[in-house]
Amino acid sequence: MPDRLRVVVSGTWWVNSGADFDPARCTPVPAGSFVRRVAHTPHYDGAIATAAEPVVIAICGIAPVDMRYIDPSRPDWRQV
Repeated sequence: MPDRLRVVVSGTWWVNSGADFDPARCTPVPAGSFVRRVAHTPHYDGAIATAAEPVVIAICGIAPVDMRYIDPSRPDWRQV
């Protein structure tokens, strides 16, 4: 599986890497920024529910995607 390449088109995208889910340690990525997600590395990202504006991102990569959850007993998305 190749890396995923993302460009933040508008809004702010929040990203972090690692096996421990800790939204407070996310880094804000503003519009116009580029994010490279290295294949087979744990990461999480998203938008904050109370953000002033929605976020739009463009994702490029080659399929198929092979998702491996760090903790399959937890939901795969969470509202923060």
